[in-house]
Formats: sequence, C-alpha cells, structure tokens
Amino acid sequence: MNEVLDGISPAGLWHHFAELSAIPRPSGYELGTQRYVKSVADAAGVPWRQDQMGNLVLYLEGDPGPVVAVQTHLDMVCEKEPGVDHDFFKDPIRLARDGDRVHAQGTTLGADNGIGAAAALALMTEPGIAHGPLELVFTVQEETGLHGAVAFDAGLISATMLINLDSEDPDTLTLGCAGGSAVEITLPLEPGEAPADWEAYRLTVGGVRGGHSGVSIHERRANAIKVLVKGLNALLESGTSVGLAGIEGGSAHNVIPRDASALVLVPASGAAKLGRAIEQVESAVREEWGSDEPDLRLSLAAEASPAQAMSPASVDKLLELLSDLPHGVIAMSEHFPGKVETSANLAKLEATARSAHILASVRSFATQKELDARTMIESLGTHSGGSVVVEMGYPGWEPDPSSKLAGVAQEQFRQVKGKAPIVEVLHAGLECGVLVAKKPGLEAISFGPFIGGAHSPSETVLVSTVESMWRLLVGLLGALRDR
Repeated sequence: MNEVLDGISPAGLWHHFAELSAIPRPSGYELGTQRYVKSVADAAGVPWRQDQMGNLVLYLEGDPGPVVAVQTHLDMVCEKEPGVDHDFFKDPIRLARDGDRVHAQGTTLGADNGIGAAAALALMTEPGIAHGPLELVFTVQEETGLHGAVAFDAGLISATMLINLDSEDPDTLTLGCAGGSAVEITLPLEPGEAPADWEAYRLTVGGVRGGHSGVSIHERRANAIKVLVKGLNALLESGTSVGLAGIEGGSAHNVIPRDASALVLVPASGAAKLGRAIEQVESAVREEWGSDEPDLRLSLAAEASPAQAMSPASVDKLLELLSDLPHGVIAMSEHFPGKVETSANLAKLEATARSAHILASVRSFATQKELDARTMIESLGTHSGGSVVVEMGYPGWEPDPSSKLAGVAQEQFRQVKGKAPIVEVLHAGLECGVLVAKKPGLEAISFGPFIGGAHSPSETVLVSTVESMWRLLVGLLGALRDR
C-alpha cells in the first residue's frame, strides 16, 4: 500500500488503486495495467480472456444467480500543470491526501476510472463477499473515444446485467448517457517568409480550469483556445502590426482546453506596443470571466524568429473559422430538466504556417441533434476551404427506469445511504451505451464516488464516498444473487 493511503477503507480497494497509480496508463498504453490485472486474477485462481483490442474479462465464480458484469476502464486522461516535470509514459502518479481528499501532485489523479478498476479487482481479493457469477470487464482506450468498448468482443460475456463504475456523483444512479462523435478539420494555409527585422513572441493563455467536456461543459469555464483567438482578434482590431507563425492548444477530444499559445511576430519597434496591447486584452478577458476563472492569465515571452509565417489572408481565414466554431451548450434537454442535451467542445488545435488541424467533439442525447451539430461544424470547415473527417464515435444509452437492475439498485442505495438516489442521465459518454448496443436486452446501471475536476490536474476523489460506493456495490451484488 502507498503510505499516503495507509489506514483508509476499504483497504483492498485502496491497495489496488495504489498499484494502478504506480503503473503508467495513458490511453493506448495499458499494457502494464493489463499485466497487473492478469497477475491478480492468476493469484486468485480466476480465469480470464482477452480480445484482440486488449480488453479483458475475468470470470469469477459465485453462488447460483444471474450473471452480472462489473465494468471499468484501465486508461486515464494525462494532464499536468505547466512546469510540472512528469512523464506519463514512465512516471508513477504522485499521490497526496488531505483528510478526506485524495489527489495527485500537479497531474491528473486517474481516479477516473482507477477507483472503479480497483473496486472490481477487490471483488476477487476481499474475502466474504456474497455474489453470483461475475464477469469483470476491463476495457482500454476509453478516454480517447470509447475505442476499447467499440471494438469489444461481446461474445466474451454472457451477463444479463451490467454495473459500470465510471460515474462521479455519489448521490446519483445513472441510467443513460449521451452519444458522441468528433470532427477533424484540416485547413490549408499559405506560408510566407517571416520579415527579417521582426521579432517573435510566444503569447500564452493559461490558468483556466478546464475539465471534462461532458461533465463541465455547462459551467462557466473558459476554453483557452477561444480566449486566445479572441485576444488575437483584439490585437488585429487595435491596429497593432501582428503576424502569426503558429498556434496550438488543447489536448484531447473530451477535455476543455486549459492552455493555448500563439507564436506572434511584430516589428522590432513594436514590442512595447504589443506588450501594452496584451495587458489591455488580459484586463478585458479577466473582467469577462471574473471569479469563474480566477487564475486565467495571458503571458508574453520572446522566442527565436521562425523562417515562415502565415499570410495575412490565412490568418484571417483561420481566426474566422476558430471564432465561428461552436463551443459549449447548444441545447438543454426538454425531457430531463437541468441536463444538457447537445454540446460541442472546440478541443484541440495545431497550426503552422502551412496548415491547421482542428479537433471538435459533439455530444447529444438526441441522435438528430447530434447530427445537426456535427453537420454545422463540417459545413464551417468545408466553407473555409478545409477537408473534414468525421469519427462516428459511440451511441447513446437509452434509459430504462423500469429495469429489474435499476429497481434493485435503488433499493440498495436507500439501505446503504439512507436516502433515495437521484436517478439521472449523463451528458458525458459512458461505455454502457456501446455495450448495451452490442448485447440487446442487457440491463445496465452506473454509479461511483465523488470525483471532482476529472480530466484536469485538480482531479480529486473523496475517501468517504469511495467507501459508500464499495458498500453499495457489495450490497447490490448480494441482492442480485438472491433475486
């Protein structure tokens, strides 16, 4: 056990979480965690199978009863604070604890979905748990678009019920989720020689909160790419002589961009004017976002001058497209009050003097609304002269509140937590939708502990809610065995 986690319950779950935290696991690089899961299974005498994608299913015997699948994913989002020295392909997560709160030092924690995976493993290693036959499903590459679930060999499971442990609100039971897709735009740009007597500066937007684009998209959180584009437009409109050699920001389709930067060029005599203009832009941006983004900042640092820069026409074309691309809530749900129905995330940008590559993602409960939003983004890309590739993504998960699994789960929730759960649908994507589509008739439900700041370095999990999640899981498996 990692000494940071000593003395907290359930000990077996936290032991497995510590072991998983010590193993690098970016999406697509889950080999180490796969080996760990297999080693735990082998030590417990539990057989396992693996499909071609790398998804694992462990077959845990139990008392007579319906076969239940418990499903989690092995990968994690890899984000870190600027200046933090951490290699997600080599270094373990550095755990820290403040009372009830477990977090990481300067990086994402990986509680999403490391806590769920640890709980599934603990079902094998903790004694005295009453349950029927279980199929423990560990998928890969969830965070990059549910790729493991999409490629999952459904012939590996016979379960009629599925419990997903990838939710982040301890007061809720999730019975449905949005579907999603991504749009990649490649925009050709015209390069030109960078003026020899101009100087280069790196304009950076940082300090924004970021977060999960499914969980936090309705909150007042800045998109660093949008802030940067607004700043560049303000510079051009102010009459400041500015060239643009490159621009980048964001990290993944499901993360609200936290950082973005542009390589700008100005005449040598215009550096002081640029600095004053940036101060004015920062003041306006900070006033716009106020206490919602208290750490938002713009910074300027000198860099070596590049050989090429975008032509003025290309700068206008790129900034116009980035300004027009949607980000945030497009529509709220009419059927689920207070829930986002359709949203878009301007997720990632990489632009040089010759071309720009833009990634935007779309989510919706309504298939037609998702198509409409996706078509709008496609049209903006093609109208600008770009080529567009659509990644169809994953299906939504239609809620079924009348299912046997949902009924038993609500009963157990009341017994464990002394109150009725909030039964909801989730705007974020869950693998349940993909797996239910592969096995029609499969009943599904999702729950989990409190995880705040998912997909950002502020990610945290509350120990007390992990314990209650574990008691709910164990109680639910026992109740399903007896039905």
